[in-house]
Amino acid sequence: MCGILAVFGCVDCSQAKRARIIELSRRLRHRGPDWSGLHSEQDCYLAHQRLAIVDPASGDQPLYNEDKTIIVTVNGEIYNHKALREQLKSHKFNTGSDCEVIAHLYEEYGEDFVHMLDGMFSFVLLDTRDKSYIAARDAIGITPLYMGWGLDGSVWFASEMKALSDDCEQFMSFLPGHIYSSKIGGLRRWYNPTWYSERIPSTPYDPLVLRHAFEKAVIKRLMTDVPFGVLLSGGLDSSLVAAVASRHLANSDASWQWGTKLHTFCIGLK
Repeated sequence: MCGILAVFGCVDCSQAKRARIIELSRRLRHRGPDWSGLHSEQDCYLAHQRLAIVDPASGDQPLYNEDKTIIVTVNGEIYNHKALREQLKSHKFNTGSDCEVIAHLYEEYGEDFVHMLDGMFSFVLLDTRDKSYIAARDAIGITPLYMGWGLDGSVWFASEMKALSDDCEQFMSFLPGHIYSSKIGGLRRWYNPTWYSERIPSTPYDPLVLRHAFEKAVIKRLMTDVPFGVLLSGGLDSSLVAAVASRHLANSDASWQWGTKLHTFCIGLK
């Protein structure tokens, strides 16, 4: 999916540094061929390479709150964004992007909102009011995110290491289910389910509950404003995904635009 790059606390704020950030962001171009965006704020940069899935017409990033004091660059999909918008009726949304809710949730709840997101995501958010920033990654790390430190003390975040390796003296994989806050420093876990600390699972196995959860997981991933299909390998996993998607496609919003026929694709290897 999309590619994000963010840099905070650069000593060099020249046009040459801006050009360098754009050059590094272009290394992620294969992740998002539909749009390239950059927001620069003094010694801070947020860049985005977009693969348009939801609201292709107006959902270009970085995204903002109403007065553009909060800027966010996101790689991911927020499946419950419509329900979250209902909780944010006092806020004005500028796009139909599922990711715009992140800026408004931060404005409403501060840093303690990540657990409200149902989706796969990596994002970086800048609050220009106090020049603080946060970065977060989804619960199991579906979307990639890396963190690095420059020789000048700057802090970097990117979807791939190739955007960090030449300009950071050290870098690491951003831990799934964690958030980084410049106000506190260091990573802390935001994803804390009740079972996380259990050595032995306490919830009894129920095949009906498992089936319902599986179907729910497939259905919410039918959220799209562009044509989509299923990679059908012939194995059990992809066959089940295709079967559930095909069964529920007619009742999804996508069927109104793209019809009720599920397109499947296979790849052959020698």
